[in-house]
Amino acid sequence: MTAELRREDGMLSRFRVLANQRNTLFLLITRDLKIKYADSKLGYLWSVLDPLLMAGVYWFVFTQLFNRGVGREPYILFLILGMLPWNWAQGVLTDATRALTADAKLVRSSNLDREVWVVRIVGAKAVEFVFSMPVIAIIAILTGSTPSWYLLAFPLAMAIQATFLLGAALALAPLGVLFTDVTRVMRILLRILFYLSPIIYGARDVKAKTPEWVGFIYDLNPLSGTFDLYRAAFFPRFFVGWTEVVIAAVVSLGFLALGFRIFTRLEGRALKEL
Repeated sequence: MTAELRREDGMLSRFRVLANQRNTLFLLITRDLKIKYADSKLGYLWSVLDPLLMAGVYWFVFTQLFNRGVGREPYILFLILGMLPWNWAQGVLTDATRALTADAKLVRSSNLDREVWVVRIVGAKAVEFVFSMPVIAIIAILTGSTPSWYLLAFPLAMAIQATFLLGAALALAPLGVLFTDVTRVMRILLRILFYLSPIIYGARDVKAKTPEWVGFIYDLNPLSGTFDLYRAAFFPRFFVGWTEVVIAAVVSLGFLALGFRIFTRLEGRALKEL
């Protein structure tokens, strides 16, 4: 299918094509995970060690060295509920810039829709996130924390985050081929996004400590309402509200539509550069 014809396809029709290629997508995700952990003794545990260690560092700094004025107790559980989904987001946004170049020969020669090579990154990182969830359960048990009914909203939070990440990844994939500096720019943007997302603090802390207009702008970060929805499973009294979740969902859908548009516009040029 030529790039010109592909541009005429609607986003929903493109999703139907991807759905028809789900078996291949599953194989690609499985292959990526097997390759990643092929020579590892600890296997998928590496996917949780980094956020777990970083959560430990932040817990030590903000509870033992400084008088922390944000977040909730038990703070280590509070941190983990932000660090694990952040690890998913960071992994996707980092690898998306290399989604097409990492398997350039296969991308050029296969008959698969090129979006598949982007979706497999989001899917593989999502699997790692799901595998990390037992860590949340263990820490909750150790800290004596009881989940609320908001735990049922975990799949919704994952769906919203996956929507945002897929849109962002679709935009980054061709840009990473055409502009080599995109990878370096993303490293900087990810550092900024980390501190502008409710990871070491809560979304409600932003509302309490900043003017109303700042809180509104902050809500436009789709990770804000999403991460807060994850935390509501164990910190329901400090849930910022469903309005922020709806904003996150709408913004994420906007990213998805924009990502598809950028991908279809730049796909032909990107393929010529591979």
